[in-house]
Amino acid sequence: MMRRQCLQGLPRPFCNISSFIVGPTRQTGAGLIEVLVALLLLSTSLLGMGMLQVKTLQYQRASYSETMAQLLAMDMAERIQSNLEALAAYDGKATDTIAANLCTDNCSPEKRLVERDLLAWKVSIEQIANAGLTEGKGKISVDTSTSPQRVTLSLHWKETLKDIKDKDDKNTSKAEFAFEVQP
Repeated sequence: MMRRQCLQGLPRPFCNISSFIVGPTRQTGAGLIEVLVALLLLSTSLLGMGMLQVKTLQYQRASYSETMAQLLAMDMAERIQSNLEALAAYDGKATDTIAANLCTDNCSPEKRLVERDLLAWKVSIEQIANAGLTEGKGKISVDTSTSPQRVTLSLHWKETLKDIKDKDDKNTSKAEFAFEVQP
Protein backbone atom coordinates (compact mmCIF):
# COMPACT_ATOMS: atom_id res chain seq x y z
CA MET A 1 0.00 0.00 0.00
CA MET A 2 1.27 3.45 -0.95
CA ARG A 3 1.87 5.95 1.76
CA ARG A 4 0.34 9.39 1.29
CA GLN A 5 2.33 12.43 2.21
CA CYS A 6 1.15 16.01 2.67
CA LEU A 7 2.91 18.63 0.57
CA GLN A 8 5.72 20.38 2.38
CA GLY A 9 4.91 23.57 4.15
CA LEU A 10 1.22 22.79 4.77
CA PRO A 11 0.02 22.05 8.28
CA ARG A 12 -1.59 18.66 8.68
CA PRO A 13 -5.20 19.91 9.03
CA PHE A 14 -5.00 21.79 5.69
CA CYS A 15 -3.97 18.78 3.65
CA ASN A 16 -6.74 17.65 1.40
CA ILE A 17 -7.06 14.92 -1.17
CA SER A 18 -5.74 17.04 -4.09
CA SER A 19 -2.50 17.88 -2.35
CA PHE A 20 -1.40 14.30 -1.84
CA ILE A 21 1.24 12.76 -4.08
CA VAL A 22 0.54 9.19 -4.98
CA GLY A 23 3.78 7.36 -5.63
CA PRO A 24 6.02 7.77 -8.69
CA THR A 25 3.17 8.22 -11.24
CA ARG A 26 3.29 12.04 -11.29
CA GLN A 27 5.06 13.31 -14.48
CA THR A 28 7.29 16.36 -14.52
CA GLY A 29 8.56 18.06 -17.71
CA ALA A 30 7.72 17.28 -21.33
CA GLY A 31 7.63 13.83 -22.81
CA LEU A 32 9.62 12.70 -25.82
CA ILE A 33 6.55 12.67 -28.09
CA GLU A 34 5.64 16.27 -27.20
CA VAL A 35 9.20 17.40 -27.95
CA LEU A 36 9.23 15.57 -31.30
CA VAL A 37 5.86 17.07 -32.33
CA ALA A 38 7.08 20.55 -31.38
CA LEU A 39 10.30 20.05 -33.40
CA LEU A 40 8.31 18.79 -36.37
CA LEU A 41 6.05 21.86 -36.29
CA LEU A 42 9.01 24.20 -35.88
CA SER A 43 11.02 22.64 -38.72
CA THR A 44 8.00 22.61 -41.06
CA SER A 45 7.27 26.27 -40.41
CA LEU A 46 10.93 27.26 -40.85
CA LEU A 47 11.09 25.34 -44.12
CA GLY A 48 7.94 27.11 -45.31
CA MET A 49 9.41 30.50 -44.38
CA GLY A 50 12.60 29.65 -46.26
CA MET A 51 10.67 28.70 -49.41
CA LEU A 52 8.65 31.90 -49.10
CA GLN A 53 11.88 33.91 -48.98
CA VAL A 54 13.26 32.14 -52.07
CA LYS A 55 10.05 32.77 -54.05
CA THR A 56 10.05 36.40 -52.95
CA LEU A 57 13.58 36.87 -54.27
CA GLN A 58 12.70 35.17 -57.56
CA TYR A 59 9.67 37.35 -58.16
CA GLN A 60 11.59 40.46 -57.12
CA ARG A 61 14.21 39.69 -59.76
CA ALA A 62 11.53 39.12 -62.41
CA SER A 63 9.91 42.40 -61.43
CA TYR A 64 13.28 44.14 -61.75
CA SER A 65 13.71 42.66 -65.25
CA GLU A 66 10.25 43.92 -66.25
CA THR A 67 11.08 47.38 -64.90
CA MET A 68 14.34 47.50 -66.85
CA ALA A 69 12.50 46.43 -70.00
CA GLN A 70 9.97 49.22 -69.48
CA LEU A 71 12.73 51.79 -69.03
CA LEU A 72 14.50 50.63 -72.19
CA ALA A 73 11.26 50.73 -74.16
CA MET A 74 10.47 54.22 -72.88
CA ASP A 75 13.95 55.36 -73.89
CA MET A 76 13.46 54.07 -77.43
CA ALA A 77 9.94 55.53 -77.58
CA GLU A 78 11.36 58.95 -76.75
CA ARG A 79 14.03 58.54 -79.44
CA ILE A 80 11.36 57.64 -82.01
CA GLN A 81 9.16 60.56 -81.00
CA SER A 82 12.05 62.94 -81.48
CA ASN A 83 12.57 61.64 -85.05
CA LEU A 84 9.00 61.39 -86.38
CA GLU A 85 10.10 62.40 -89.90
CA ALA A 86 11.73 58.97 -90.26
CA LEU A 87 9.03 56.98 -88.44
CA ALA A 88 8.61 54.51 -91.33
CA ALA A 89 12.36 53.78 -91.27
CA TYR A 90 12.02 52.27 -87.77
CA ASP A 91 9.54 49.64 -88.99
CA GLY A 92 10.86 46.07 -88.80
CA LYS A 93 14.16 47.04 -87.18
CA ALA A 94 15.59 44.77 -84.51
CA THR A 95 18.60 45.03 -82.24
CA ASP A 96 19.98 41.65 -83.27
CA THR A 97 20.19 42.67 -86.95
CA ILE A 98 21.68 46.16 -86.59
CA ALA A 99 25.29 46.48 -87.71
CA ALA A 100 27.90 48.02 -85.46
CA ASN A 101 29.00 50.38 -88.21
CA LEU A 102 26.67 53.21 -89.08
CA CYS A 103 25.62 54.10 -92.58
CA THR A 104 28.07 56.56 -94.12
CA ASP A 105 27.26 56.81 -97.83
CA ASN A 106 24.07 58.27 -99.28
CA CYS A 107 22.30 58.39 -95.94
CA SER A 108 19.82 61.03 -95.02
CA PRO A 109 20.24 62.60 -91.59
CA GLU A 110 16.99 60.94 -90.50
CA LYS A 111 18.17 57.47 -91.54
CA ARG A 112 21.51 58.04 -89.86
CA LEU A 113 19.64 59.04 -86.68
CA VAL A 114 17.50 55.89 -86.93
CA GLU A 115 20.60 53.70 -87.09
CA ARG A 116 22.23 55.62 -84.25
CA ASP A 117 19.09 55.22 -82.13
CA LEU A 118 18.95 51.48 -82.81
CA LEU A 119 22.63 51.05 -82.02
CA ALA A 120 22.23 53.00 -78.76
CA TRP A 121 19.20 50.84 -77.86
CA LYS A 122 21.19 47.67 -78.61
CA VAL A 123 24.09 48.83 -76.43
CA SER A 124 21.69 49.73 -73.59
CA ILE A 125 20.07 46.28 -73.74
CA GLU A 126 23.47 44.58 -73.72
CA GLN A 127 24.60 46.63 -70.71
CA ILE A 128 21.45 45.72 -68.81
CA ALA A 129 21.97 42.03 -69.65
CA ASN A 130 24.19 41.62 -66.59
CA ALA A 131 21.41 43.02 -64.41
CA GLY A 132 18.64 40.72 -65.58
CA LEU A 133 17.83 40.94 -69.30
CA THR A 134 19.97 38.00 -70.38
CA GLU A 135 20.19 37.66 -74.15
CA GLY A 136 17.86 40.63 -74.57
CA LYS A 137 16.57 41.56 -78.01
CA GLY A 138 14.44 44.48 -79.08
CA LYS A 139 12.17 44.85 -82.08
CA ILE A 140 10.16 47.74 -83.47
CA SER A 141 7.07 47.57 -85.63
CA VAL A 142 5.26 50.61 -86.99
CA ASP A 143 1.74 50.53 -88.38
CA THR A 144 1.61 53.58 -90.63
CA SER A 145 -1.69 52.58 -92.24
CA THR A 146 -3.77 53.83 -89.33
CA SER A 147 -4.24 57.28 -87.98
CA PRO A 148 -2.85 57.85 -85.43
CA GLN A 149 0.10 55.66 -86.29
CA ARG A 150 0.85 52.84 -83.87
CA VAL A 151 4.36 51.92 -82.77
CA THR A 152 4.98 48.66 -80.91
CA LEU A 153 8.24 48.04 -79.10
CA SER A 154 8.93 44.43 -78.13
CA LEU A 155 11.65 43.27 -75.77
CA HIS A 156 12.44 39.58 -75.35
CA TRP A 157 14.96 38.14 -72.93
CA LYS A 158 15.95 34.76 -71.56
CA GLU A 159 14.48 34.19 -68.15
CA THR A 160 16.90 32.35 -65.88
CA LEU A 161 14.30 31.43 -63.27
CA LYS A 162 12.41 28.27 -64.12
CA ASP A 163 9.09 29.32 -62.55
CA ILE A 164 8.79 32.74 -64.17
CA LYS A 165 8.37 32.30 -67.91
CA ASP A 166 5.78 33.05 -70.50
CA LYS A 167 3.22 30.33 -71.04
CA ASP A 168 3.72 30.21 -74.80
CA ASP A 169 7.52 30.08 -74.70
CA LYS A 170 9.46 27.95 -72.26
CA ASN A 171 12.77 29.83 -72.36
CA THR A 172 12.02 33.53 -72.62
CA SER A 173 10.04 36.31 -71.09
CA LYS A 174 8.81 39.23 -73.07
CA ALA A 175 7.37 42.65 -72.63
CA GLU A 176 5.56 44.59 -75.32
CA PHE A 177 4.90 48.29 -75.18
CA ALA A 178 2.77 50.16 -77.67
CA PHE A 179 2.09 53.83 -78.16
CA GLU A 180 0.44 56.01 -80.78
CA VAL A 181 1.92 58.99 -82.56
CA GLN A 182 0.34 61.68 -84.70
CA PRO A 183 2.85 63.34 -86.96
